[in-house]
Formats: sequence, C-alpha cells, structure tokens
Amino acid sequence: MKITRIIFLIIITLFILACNNDNDYSDLSESETILLKVIGRGTVLGQPKTIVHPKTEEELEANCFLMDLVDPDTEEIIGTLQDCVLSMLVPSDGTITSEVITSININQRGTIQAENLVFHEVRSPILEFNFDTSFTPTENNVMSTTLEFEGMKGKVSLEGEANLSQLQEGIITFNNLFTIELEK
Repeated sequence: MKITRIIFLIIITLFILACNNDNDYSDLSESETILLKVIGRGTVLGQPKTIVHPKTEEELEANCFLMDLVDPDTEEIIGTLQDCVLSMLVPSDGTITSEVITSININQRGTIQAENLVFHEVRSPILEFNFDTSFTPTENNVMSTTLEFEGMKGKVSLEGEANLSQLQEGIITFNNLFTIELEK
C-alpha cells in the first residue's frame, strides 16, 4: 500500500512539473516585443501613385514621398521610408491634417506598414512653411509586416518636422523620428 502511494505521488509530481514546464516555454515563444526608433529624412519630390491599401486591398490614388531611413544612433542609412498621402485637410488656422500610409523598409529585416492621421502645425517664421508634425496612436495602427516582423501588431508614432515651402512644386523636406512598438 505504501509503495503504491509513493509511486502515485511521484507520478503526480512529475505530471505537475511537466505541465508547468510546457506552459512556461510556450508563453516565452509566443510573446516578443520589439522597440525601434528610425528617422525618415530627405528632400523629396512627391510622386502620384496608385497604391493598394494593405488591409482592404482597395486601389487608392496617393502622392508618395520616398526618403532615406536613418538609424538615429549611428546616422547610417538602413533602408527607405515611403509616406503616401491619401488626403489632406487644410483649414485656415495654420494646420494641416493628412491621412498617410507609411511603409518602413529596414534592409534585410523587413517592412512595416502603418496608417496614420498626421497633424502638422506651422512653426515660426511662417513664411518658411516649417511645420512640426506628429502622430501618436492610441491603438494598433500597423497594417502589415514582413520578414522579421511578420505577424506582429503594434503602433508607429511620429514626431518631427517638415518644410513645405516648395509644396507647389511637389517637394517636401522631412526630418521625422518614428517610434515603432511591435508585439507578437
């Protein structure tokens, strides 16, 4: 009788340990967080393009700006960033609100696409058309990811500046810091 109880207790103990170990390992492999900071920088000419919305697959007409993607720590170019402006609202108060799809392509790591409603506020002197530009999402705004980032969701936020003094010619100068928070 005692031997049966001892064997029973040993089997239950091994079963509990085995179950606990499986749960711990599965939780570790399923959760992953990546925090990236990148800079979109350059003086670029807007190009009219037809793009496909990553979620709805709807064809959209946009004015797209392709610029260098820069590592803020090393100042090295690590890829490209494309902002495609779908619409722009220009009220008379010196602000601009743009609906933008941003594609961040980090060399050999993958692409992150996010949809933002970007707010631009004029900065003095007004004649130079310098704008502070920002977007801070309250919920997931990442629409698609590839390679290293495949299947991840999260937020892409923006703080920076844009010079729109040559907007009539389709030229904008960008210096924008993007913060990317991804989770698996």
